[in-house]
Amino acid sequence: MFQLDEFMNGLDRLYENGRMDLAEEYLTEGMKTARQADDKGGILAVLNELIGYYRVRGEYEKCVLCAKEAMELVRELGLSGTLHHGTTCLNAATGFRAAGRYEEAEAAYREAEKVYASLLKEPDYRLAGLHNNLSLLYAETGRLSEAEKRGLKALDMIRRLPDAQAECATTLTNLGNICFKMHRTARGARYMKEAAALFENLPGNPDPHYPSALAGLAEACFHRGELDEAEAYYRQAMELINRLYGKNDGWQTLNRNREQVLDVKARREAFEKSGICGLDLARSFYEQKGRPMLLEKYPAYADRIAAGLAGEGSECLGLDDVYSTDHDFGPGFCFWLTKEDYEAIGEQLQADYDRLAESFKGIPVRNTTKEGAGRVGVIEIGAFYKKLTGLEHAPDCKTAEGMAAWNRIPPEQLRTAVSGAIFEDKLGEFTRRRREFEACPEKVRLYRLGLCLGKMAQSGQYNYERGRRRRDIGMMQASLAEFIQASAEAGYLLNRQYMPFYKWRLRAMEAFICVRELKGALEQLAGSRPDEEETEERIENVCGIILDELKKQGLTDSDELFLERQKAEVLSRMEKLSGEKTQKEEKSSESDAAPSKEIRTLADEITAMEWQQFTQVKNQGGRASCQEDPYTFDIMRKSQFYTWDLPVLESYQEDLKEAKQSGWNLLTEKYARMMEHTAPEEYDALKDRLPYRDPARKVLEELLVSLMMDWTRETAEKFPSVMSMGRSLSASEDGMFNTSSETYLKGELGTYSDKTLKLYAAMLLKRMKDGRNPVRETLEHTVAFYGYPSLEEAEQKLGRR
Repeated sequence: MFQLDEFMNGLDRLYENGRMDLAEEYLTEGMKTARQADDKGGILAVLNELIGYYRVRGEYEKCVLCAKEAMELVRELGLSGTLHHGTTCLNAATGFRAAGRYEEAEAAYREAEKVYASLLKEPDYRLAGLHNNLSLLYAETGRLSEAEKRGLKALDMIRRLPDAQAECATTLTNLGNICFKMHRTARGARYMKEAAALFENLPGNPDPHYPSALAGLAEACFHRGELDEAEAYYRQAMELINRLYGKNDGWQTLNRNREQVLDVKARREAFEKSGICGLDLARSFYEQKGRPMLLEKYPAYADRIAAGLAGEGSECLGLDDVYSTDHDFGPGFCFWLTKEDYEAIGEQLQADYDRLAESFKGIPVRNTTKEGAGRVGVIEIGAFYKKLTGLEHAPDCKTAEGMAAWNRIPPEQLRTAVSGAIFEDKLGEFTRRRREFEACPEKVRLYRLGLCLGKMAQSGQYNYERGRRRRDIGMMQASLAEFIQASAEAGYLLNRQYMPFYKWRLRAMEAFICVRELKGALEQLAGSRPDEEETEERIENVCGIILDELKKQGLTDSDELFLERQKAEVLSRMEKLSGEKTQKEEKSSESDAAPSKEIRTLADEITAMEWQQFTQVKNQGGRASCQEDPYTFDIMRKSQFYTWDLPVLESYQEDLKEAKQSGWNLLTEKYARMMEHTAPEEYDALKDRLPYRDPARKVLEELLVSLMMDWTRETAEKFPSVMSMGRSLSASEDGMFNTSSETYLKGELGTYSDKTLKLYAAMLLKRMKDGRNPVRETLEHTVAFYGYPSLEEAEQKLGRR
């Protein structure tokens, strides 16, 4: 005879003593006894226990078999519509759900709900359990809103029941997991924290649901970047699961999550220790691993394959940091192939590239996500640009269709397409297409700028005030958001840059040359409450910043602050453009001095880097007026760099990068070296802090200064009016408030690395051999920036003043 009460008491003792390892044998022996006694009620009771046991052990086939037999036995015993029927359906449904048989699970839950609704009254443990389990089913099948509603209903019911701490904690855990799926991390963390506190205070052995609450706290900590805490919670949850059930599926899942935490932690530590950014890591990985592999295995293709790191990812914008290491970070670069070469060797080259994947410079292998797949590795050139812009080539800006195509490409996609760095491209095809996309037609720039000005006027200067009068917070908030986005894009267009994706939009403004104050103004506005009195004033301040730059760039003759008027001014200038080369552009394109797009791009980057250092130069009398004039700085420095050869620019950019990494300011050093001639006593007090320059180098510097001064005097003789607008020529004219061109050049040459100085010397010797005057070429770029068609016309107009 099968003694059910005695059997259940024995099972409870096993669970209370943590002897899950003996539970299956005990249950199966009980089933054998019940079957021998033909005790169908006992068989049903044991089946219900086996459903739960096999479910938590992850033995789903056995679980499903027991569930189906139990439900059939209920019908056979004529128990339909009874509490036994409802409880069996609930247990079976939970087993089906764990096995992934969601349709069967939902049908069984609905059957249980129908029975309970007719027999039970709220609040009731069994009704609460049903709502909880339905909540889990909905969460697992993507119906998160319904899942939350069921979970909250269960929680409300349980809070009205006595001595329900365990059930309350379980429900809070379920709600926390639902919130995580809905990306409501803060709310989910609150649920998990309350659940863990309840579980911690329960008497006896740990509740089987306690590990889930701990895992939820681990997930919340991971999202907040608290990696040590996340790892500790995962470890604690795994220890409990192992003690209760062994290393089941739940334990394995938590172990994978913990390993992910440890991986991110290792990446962060490696990043902080090495101090290497993503682009530099990619370059080193290519040079030390990728290039040698190409030369060994693909010698016939090596010089036809472009390499670099460009496209998606914060590292391509130069904005990666320690928090960027949690996904799609690690050693990796791109091989870009023509379509013909890709068809010939693409598949094999990708296989060889994959074999390069390894820890490099202490950084673990790249942790590629599903969303980040395809960012590195072997890519066909056309496919690269088409993925990012929708086009394999930049549109032809000479046709109406081409202009329309340009305007259809979102600026964020264009910024992504031209971001990053090309390490090597001897064939030049990838670089050529990149330059096509970099060269945004002026008509497109002005058209987009006009649209931005219109949006700024409508959202910030018109609709925000209407919302304020109505006291409509939603309208005010929406107007501010639209205004900030339009203002940011206007800033990028004024800097002749494409705007990046929203999360990098404000941070990337640090590289602005003009409207540098826009970043701070927008940050202040973004932090404003919509109904603050100062908000309207801050909107007008942003509009004023944009208007000032429009006037500087010759895009308006109006002082009207309402930007709808400025939109008309800008669009009228767009309409005047013929879409063909102007006389000035034609002349420039024929000149030996005209810089390539590659040189202009690099010169722009260097100018931005110099400006950042220049603004940090400390003067005895406070900030100099020129430190508040990025527009003039931009013109003067670019005019010089546009005359340089690419190797000199690349070397000097490395000088700036190394200085920044070491905390040294090359612009401060330049002005300190100039003090040797302008303020000798002050120079003596600080000269020992400057990098040492040996006598042989000093001789070379003096020779280069002499050569440049000969060109400077030659240019001054031909264009005296233009030259009179700048510095005096000779060091003999130096004074407290005057630094000559000669002294300025001496100070600047003193800051170049030995490598840069030698490249600079070779460049000047080549200019001398070719009969070119770099000082005149610099001046030609300067007057062009100020709107003069030629140096001769600038001389003529300035001479009449």
